Amino acid sequence: MVSSFSFSVPTAVRFGWNVVDDIASALPEGTRRVALLRGSRGVTADRVRAALERVNVSRAEVICSGEPSLSSVSAAVDQLVDHGIEGVIAVGGGSVIDAGKAVAFCLGHGLTLNADFSQLPASRLAHPGPVPCIAVPSTAGTGAEVTANAVLDIPSQRAKISLRGRARCPAAAFVDPGLLRSAPASVLLSSGLDAVVQIIEAYTSCAATPFSDMFSAPNIARGLTALQAVMEGEPADPVWEDLAWVSLSSGVALANGGLGAAHGIASVLGGRYGAPHGALCGRLLVPVLRKNTEMAGPGTLTASRLRDCAVQCAAAFSDTSHKDPFSGLEAWQDRHALPRLREFGIRTEDFPALAEASAAASSSRKNAVPLTVVDFQDILQEAF
Repeated sequence: MVSSFSFSVPTAVRFGWNVVDDIASALPEGTRRVALLRGSRGVTADRVRAALERVNVSRAEVICSGEPSLSSVSAAVDQLVDHGIEGVIAVGGGSVIDAGKAVAFCLGHGLTLNADFSQLPASRLAHPGPVPCIAVPSTAGTGAEVTANAVLDIPSQRAKISLRGRARCPAAAFVDPGLLRSAPASVLLSSGLDAVVQIIEAYTSCAATPFSDMFSAPNIARGLTALQAVMEGEPADPVWEDLAWVSLSSGVALANGGLGAAHGIASVLGGRYGAPHGALCGRLLVPVLRKNTEMAGPGTLTASRLRDCAVQCAAAFSDTSHKDPFSGLEAWQDRHALPRLREFGIRTEDFPALAEASAAASSSRKNAVPLTVVDFQDILQEAF
């Protein structure tokens, strides 16, 4: 854990059942027209439409299918630039919210993104423009509603790059647990695992702080238990509240304490193979925890934190081997058909290059313990 730190939570958050019905309250006074970005299913956008109609705010809708890319964001900006947009509301998972953050940034600053967008001046990325982004998460996953970056795919480079800066934090977020109910089981699994991985990696990160600990430590068991309940039956309202809270907390924790190797590897694999981020993180979690536990120095704070994770994983998912506290979680993932890396077209001959790129990823630099390129190859092999 770092000895000196700062923290930031610039997004104004509303959390609770039916808060989305009051979304118009977050718009600048006098707003008459907004952009509504939504996923391809668009079920959760109905409540937002109704809330806007009640206050006579018109909308231009943009459907975001798949993860955001340089071209999809540019196309959305071109579609909206002449429509007098005064705010952007992004309703969906992390991909839609990242798209919304990027679109609001471009509209507010009069920009068109190109392949060098990562080189935008820091001053431009530090100051919000006049077009706010309001985030409405409909899955429990990335915590993108409270983070300062938008991850965009650049297919020509086979990579994902973050548009990062304080200006990318949404002005407001409406986290309504009721919206999670409409997500398909496969989305609940992958996005819920992403939130759990973020909580665990923020807790064990070498850059964790007392502030990030407040959001990560209490939510490991809560996230594991809530995700299990959601996938196994008909959960009661408090379970959906827990899942939504864990997701939100994971965003605050990672933004202020960092992540780890699972996210570092996932960023590389997602860019090169187009594999879904949440599913990758979920499948990589157990191999990374095992490797970190193996490499952590005995008696260290890191070892203690990894032991906490092991105890909580074993409590939520019974140890099937009686020796490995993470085996129950891995068996549960297999039972729910979480894909292994081979199912995304990844090949073992690619491991050396993938491991080298993963070791250099920004998230990997904040991993619980330093890992070598060979360690990353071991993780890839175990998740294969």
